[in-house]
Amino acid sequence: MTRRPSFTLALVALVGSFSFACTSDGDADTRADSLGSTGNDDVGTDTDTNDTSTTNVATTDATDEATTDNPASCGDGQVDANAGEECDDANDVDTDACTNSCLNALCGDGITQDGVEACDDGNDVDTDDCTNACTAAACGDGTVQDGEECDDGNDVDTDDCPSSCVAATCGDGYAQAGVEACDDGNADNTDGCLDSCLEPSCGDGYVQNRVEACDDGNDVDNDACTNACALASCGDGIMQMGEECDDGNPDDTDACPSTCLAATCGDGYAQMGVEDCDTAGETDMCDADCTAVSCGDGAVNMSAGEACDDANMVNTDMCVAGCVAASCGDTYVQAGVEQCDDGNMNDADACGNDCMSNSCTPTGQRAPLITIGNDTASGCWNGNSCAFDAFAWDPSHGQNFQAFGQGITCSGTSTCIQNVGITTYSSGGVCQGRWDVLCDGLLVGNINTIGVACTGSAMNNACRATFAPMQCASIRLVSSMDNDNTTGCCGGANPDSMLTGVSAW
Repeated sequence: MTRRPSFTLALVALVGSFSFACTSDGDADTRADSLGSTGNDDVGTDTDTNDTSTTNVATTDATDEATTDNPASCGDGQVDANAGEECDDANDVDTDACTNSCLNALCGDGITQDGVEACDDGNDVDTDDCTNACTAAACGDGTVQDGEECDDGNDVDTDDCPSSCVAATCGDGYAQAGVEACDDGNADNTDGCLDSCLEPSCGDGYVQNRVEACDDGNDVDNDACTNACALASCGDGIMQMGEECDDGNPDDTDACPSTCLAATCGDGYAQMGVEDCDTAGETDMCDADCTAVSCGDGAVNMSAGEACDDANMVNTDMCVAGCVAASCGDTYVQAGVEQCDDGNMNDADACGNDCMSNSCTPTGQRAPLITIGNDTASGCWNGNSCAFDAFAWDPSHGQNFQAFGQGITCSGTSTCIQNVGITTYSSGGVCQGRWDVLCDGLLVGNINTIGVACTGSAMNNACRATFAPMQCASIRLVSSMDNDNTTGCCGGANPDSMLTGVSAW
């Protein structure tokens, strides 16, 4: 081990006094003061024995024997308190617990003690790279160093000095308690914190991602961006430009449908309490005026099969029952247009197929329809009943029927007639019956003689059929079902009826 050279007590005291003067630590200062006082005493003593001290020093420097005689030396492993030693570890390591000056290592002695101190600059400046606690200067040590704006010695990032030792400010990423609402450290105004360190809100002029659809920063509710920061749309309850209404509901049956256009007939929505229906036009169920289809309502609905609708019950005008346009053959006589309309295609009856009347004026005289024709042999009598008007029983002019559907035809010159009458064999229940009456093949009436007196004149009794005057060239009488089932006429069965006279006038 390299040993340190020996010096006189006065020299050691002087060195020790100089070393302690360089420390800022209180203990070091105290220690320096103590050693300095001791040194002064030694110096005083040396002054009193100046010649001897000088001789001793010279002798010590000259010979090893003098060293042996005076063993006090820093580095000899022996702590000599009289020599001002606090320690002596007999090595030349200056960074352990005992310095090469035989003094206990202390913060502020200018020597960095291994494993104990991070640094030791031997000064009392606390704001340089080495603090007065012999620790390396660092943000958070409570001392404001060069380059730091603040240092409050804590790791709280929400006070006025964050752990970055830079004075708190908006945008540093730390929300200062009581000062800032938020601080995300960026300039993006569309996230959860504005660059003003305020929390975003609808109306701040910034559109917050996935939260707001728009934000125009004004309080106008009927522009393109509502005060709820939603894009204006039909159904939001706010009437925007281009909308006639906006009630904020999807009900299409009230005064404001979901189109935001005021309800009106033809919009396709049936307004409750106002319209019967609304199919956006005429259909077979709804009129164009939004009323239910009904013949007689005055609205012509061609989709429902109406040709007309005059809203009246008059069948002699241009629109008849069923909302059908008046026409010849509809059985309704159109005033000022048709003379008649019997609804059939018989052009020879009283009303022609052109709905012009074929009517005539009877003379009141018996028509000369006296030529008889019959279907088959009709029993025991087969006379010419067409030639007679009055009842006068004679087998030569009786006409008997023994089957329903049998008939006789009285024909002659076409004559205007309106009545056909008959006489029968008796006025009782014998040989009575029923006959259909046809004029030129057209059924114009029926004669029922059961229980009726049909004697006397065929033109004066009650056994007749009366119809509208018409030209007839033939009158046909056909035996029809009478449910009488009488017997007595020639001993036959149904229909057991007999004509003795037929007249037309």
